[in-house]
Amino acid sequence: MSIQKHVSAVSLAAIMACGLASADEAGKIEAAGVTDIAVSLDMESKVYSISWPSSLGEVARIEVAMDEETMPGNGKIIAEDLSASSVTWAADTLEERHYFLIVPEEGEAVRTALRLLPLEGGRNFRDLGGYKTEDGRTVKWGKLYRSGVMDGLTDEDYDYLSGLGIQVICDLRTARERAEEPTDWQAGQVEYLTFPDPEEDDSMSLMTVFQDPEVTPEKVSQAMAGAYADIAQDQVPAYREMFDRLAAGEVPLAFNCSAGKDRTGIGAALLLTALGVPRETVVADYALSEIYVDYMEEFAGDEAALDEDSPYAFLAKLPPEMVAPLMRSDPLYIETALLDMEEEYGSVLAFLHEEVEVTDEELEAIRAQLLH
Repeated sequence: MSIQKHVSAVSLAAIMACGLASADEAGKIEAAGVTDIAVSLDMESKVYSISWPSSLGEVARIEVAMDEETMPGNGKIIAEDLSASSVTWAADTLEERHYFLIVPEEGEAVRTALRLLPLEGGRNFRDLGGYKTEDGRTVKWGKLYRSGVMDGLTDEDYDYLSGLGIQVICDLRTARERAEEPTDWQAGQVEYLTFPDPEEDDSMSLMTVFQDPEVTPEKVSQAMAGAYADIAQDQVPAYREMFDRLAAGEVPLAFNCSAGKDRTGIGAALLLTALGVPRETVVADYALSEIYVDYMEEFAGDEAALDEDSPYAFLAKLPPEMVAPLMRSDPLYIETALLDMEEEYGSVLAFLHEEVEVTDEELEAIRAQLLH
């Protein structure tokens, strides 16, 4: 798998994902607002680690289930009468999705799962479930997936993905990207949606920052943040279709671009905002890409991206600190995009109503479909 020789502003960082984040790294992000519960996995030993905050009180038991809808009492008990706030569990196989139920002595059970799917060839393929909304509800696990390019998925990955029941895939990439790294979906029958290329290529305006003799990493970051407003507008037709499908109950749904951080990141931010997830959590979810994927390392080792015929080969000649902002999932980028929407439309929801054409009825249908 290689980076496309023609790289747009939103696919410049389209590179291979590295392994799963360590529990330490994931914990830092979760403490920043993603969730209070951490789930990590050592794929070699098949051992899950689950930890939770003391605010849950005394935990009676931990159950594991293969279905997100499994109710407390119907899962397999893997630990009981816990005095600690963490537990490990060795799975027999990783061929199925595991959902965990943390059942306290008092109060409601909490459902959780591994956010980044345990795939051999996936890039940033993760679940948007588990996030709390401002009105106290929770985004359902196993209904919304965000991802990067999928052409590296292995047979074993497809065996795992077959159990997720994904009905719709929205591919946000350009025609050229799809041709160079095609998705050959083999995990059941899906409706695979693609969209016309944006009328304008915004990548060159972003690249002009490097023509500045006094360019700095800070200027590159600001240019990248500024490009996000254009990305949001360019992808409106795709986002509109995504919201339409969700309103119609066509779930689980997955959406992807190449890196799985820019076009996909904005789409995820819009969906989570529409569901009522607080801004802090929306931004923290966006920033997870930086934990799960080492874009800079993979870019440095990708021969196709550095080929002299590539229009962006000059990036390889730049100091790494100048290229690094393009590879980041800096909270500044998504915050700028959302603030731009608020300044122009009054709110992100107003942007969804006016540009993405999400009606109040559709919004309620989506929330009913995706929230506990």
